[in-house]
Amino acid sequence: MGRFEGKTVLITGASRGIGLAIAQAFNREGAKLILVARNRGPLARAAGQLSGTVMNRPTDVTKLGEVKQLFAEVKKKIRRLDVLINNAGVFTFKPFAKTTLQDWQRNIETNLTSIFLTTQAALPLLKQSRGEVVNILSISSRIPFANCSAYTAAKYGALGLTNVLRRELRGEGIRVMAVLPGMTETRMKDEFNFPVRSEDLLQPEDVAKAVLSALSQPRRVTIEEILLKPSAGPFSGEN
Repeated sequence: MGRFEGKTVLITGASRGIGLAIAQAFNREGAKLILVARNRGPLARAAGQLSGTVMNRPTDVTKLGEVKQLFAEVKKKIRRLDVLINNAGVFTFKPFAKTTLQDWQRNIETNLTSIFLTTQAALPLLKQSRGEVVNILSISSRIPFANCSAYTAAKYGALGLTNVLRRELRGEGIRVMAVLPGMTETRMKDEFNFPVRSEDLLQPEDVAKAVLSALSQPRRVTIEEILLKPSAGPFSGEN
């Protein structure tokens, strides 16, 4: 029996990177997986690798209509949700003066608005199960970075939203946690204009292990925030 046998876990941004690593970790622990991502092909390939997948649903989590359809389907077909992992994200690395309104809106909508939409839509099911919400954020939720204005603004806002949700949902028995990884070996690292050695970075599975460890704590314990940094030290202004 795995630690999450019988639990249903929905993961956004599940087709690659940190989201896929989290799905793989839950799969090993016996969870039933609902995988969500924007692109159908990568999502289908991820679902094919994971025996615990009970639903894979291409969804743009920045779109209210698509999010409503997703959770209506979850309610109808699965009828239960124990853990919501908000992991979908984008990243823009450019000076503020060159950041376009499109860059800004893309970061705010994907990194912040999506959490608002998915969490609100998931609440009826989470209240029934006294479930849990884990928001995969960033070290940028705490530390401002040059050339990351849109991303940092979105991540600061996402941490603020997470903290409010924790206070509001505590009375419903719902635990709310934030995970703040430093630079991780994902496609986002390719956006930087300086060299990065992969061996110096966090790996997606490191973040996944932290998530499972936090959720494995007794219900009387809430690990409110996890800050993960590469042991190799700071990158480009990181403290």
